[in-house]
Amino acid sequence: MGTNYYLVKNGPTVNYGPYHIGKSSIGWMFNFQEQNEAWGDWPVVWHTYPQVKQRLYELTVVNSNFVIMNEYDQIVSYDDFIELVECKQSDPDCKNNPDNFKYAKNIDGYRFTDQEFS
Repeated sequence: MGTNYYLVKNGPTVNYGPYHIGKSSIGWMFNFQEQNEAWGDWPVVWHTYPQVKQRLYELTVVNSNFVIMNEYDQIVSYDDFIELVECKQSDPDCKNNPDNFKYAKNIDGYRFTDQEFS
């Protein structure tokens, strides 16, 4: 069982569809969707966890024109999202899963996938 998280425009949108951040699954570290292209006018390209944190902070806290939303249409605050990711990183059950990097890249200890997934 897992939950997908998205970056979405906070309000009416023309060119901004849901932007997949990644997925949280029971027993696994958070799996980020690696992003290789800018999103409209916004530089949402990321390949590392510090880049994810910086971009999400800029877009949801500083700019506040975007929100983090889960697949159940619930808004998740930036702080709550970061806490979720970091809890999963330190959870022994997640951290010690031998398959964490079988289907995902290991980027400084964080899981990233450059292929589409749901």
